[in-house]
Amino acid sequence: FFWYDTQTPELRRNRSVSAPRYEMGVRGVALGLLAVSLVACPLSASAFAPGAASMMQFRRAATSSFVSLSQFANSLRTGPRPAQAGLSMELQFFQSKDLKVNWNSPSAEGNFGKVFFGTLNGQKCVIKCPVLEEFSLRIFDTERAVNIKLAGVAAGASSVPWPTMLGEVNIPESERFPSDIARIGIVWRREGEGKTLEDLLRQGGGKQLYQLLAVKEDGARLLRVELAKNVLGQLLVALAQLQERGVMHRDIKPSNTLVVAEDREHTLKIIDFGSCCDLQDPFKKGLGDATCDPMYAPPEQKISLTSPGKFDTFSTAMTAVRILIPSLTAGGQTRDWAGGNFQEFAESTLPSFGFDFIKWLKTEAEGGRFAAEAQEALLPDNAKFVNLLQGMLKQSPFMRNSVQGSLEGLGQEWVTRARNEAKEVKSKAAEVKRERDQKKDAAAKIAEQEERERGQADKEEQARRKQAEALADKASKGEESRLKALLSGSGSGGRAGKQVGDNDIANVVPEDWKEGAQYFRSKQLTFKASEIVVAFRSDGSRRFGK
Repeated sequence: FFWYDTQTPELRRNRSVSAPRYEMGVRGVALGLLAVSLVACPLSASAFAPGAASMMQFRRAATSSFVSLSQFANSLRTGPRPAQAGLSMELQFFQSKDLKVNWNSPSAEGNFGKVFFGTLNGQKCVIKCPVLEEFSLRIFDTERAVNIKLAGVAAGASSVPWPTMLGEVNIPESERFPSDIARIGIVWRREGEGKTLEDLLRQGGGKQLYQLLAVKEDGARLLRVELAKNVLGQLLVALAQLQERGVMHRDIKPSNTLVVAEDREHTLKIIDFGSCCDLQDPFKKGLGDATCDPMYAPPEQKISLTSPGKFDTFSTAMTAVRILIPSLTAGGQTRDWAGGNFQEFAESTLPSFGFDFIKWLKTEAEGGRFAAEAQEALLPDNAKFVNLLQGMLKQSPFMRNSVQGSLEGLGQEWVTRARNEAKEVKSKAAEVKRERDQKKDAAAKIAEQEERERGQADKEEQARRKQAEALADKASKGEESRLKALLSGSGSGGRAGKQVGDNDIANVVPEDWKEGAQYFRSKQLTFKASEIVVAFRSDGSRRFGK
């Protein structure tokens, strides 16, 4: 089933898409076999691989009428999840009381989740909660797992090209909460004003982007060449880091690119990892689930297992094309093309040209709607950049540029930047690991020293006890001898040379004697008030009292 799902994943779009009947049939058979296997082999998911439990539990939820969506959502709240092994990142697990947020007023919402802005201990934060629906919960679990992994990667780094995860939040059942979303959420540090490339492209045609990205304006030119190069370069550098760790985003687009002007190192940050997959995960987490946007997804609409990174290459190039040609963003909204000119270009025009970007430019230059911009794009000065986009938009993933190849085509400065950032992240991670190991070693030494001190204290205490016991035993034996001599009449204060009579303590004290009780009076044996008396009886037993 997993093999088939990776070969022909259903492309989930914002609007309905019908699957071929044969595909539905094969999926039906695969699901049937999966149901039989789950019934016949009720093994613990944790026995297969770390992190597989939630996925296997979802499979059961999907095939059993006894498992509800809320139960599955609660199963995701199973306790702390450490950051990536070998890296140090303290992720917190918050309760809703730790956050100040209006759960009834989301800042943004989509088909699979809702986003809330709030504060955490005075710090601005962002919380994302999944819609209470099977597929939404599954991609939320993928997004959470990948964010935890990236949080480990980001340990010690001053800046990374993705949001900084702070932890997770659980909302108790006792608290009022929207009924259509699950009571779990991912918490990130809020960076910037929360505006995306999409927001800025729609507001003023992207002119503000030049200032935010510190890019010199192209002057009287129609195309935004330098701006497109900058955006393309930043996205490719980010993808290089992600793909090095096995993370394929699969939904790169302007609305998933956050603009943070305060971070001069990484002004663009990739967000929304719900559609991604982790190819380094034993179960290739998220591989069979996709929520691709048809305007930016490549024609194969699925990851090629031989060249998985080229999926994101295509989406990044489409993002750059939209920034390059302003007329693709503005206007063109019709009943068929709600997304305007760019949607028509991406879903109809470019496919009709076999995804040959240069061929489309040449056709447009001869009198199309975008003739002026196309003519400028074909100028010799822009040839290198246009050829780069052409290579990134190839229909076949085997012929398409890789992320590394695209960086090389963009210029050596971007290759160097990607290499330096990768080294810096690894260096910071190694530094954090060293600090963690040093703290661990120091704690171990302190614990060892404390253990030695406790051992020494125990030895000294045992020695004191033995000494006290020896002194007590010696005193007891001396007292025993004295009392025996006393009772036998051989000691001072006793009756020398006489047998102990019936009226003496040795024979008079009964078995059930009690302290303070007076059993006899003896002229020969006199005791002071509160004096300790030890009686040695003829059967060898002793009696103590005052």
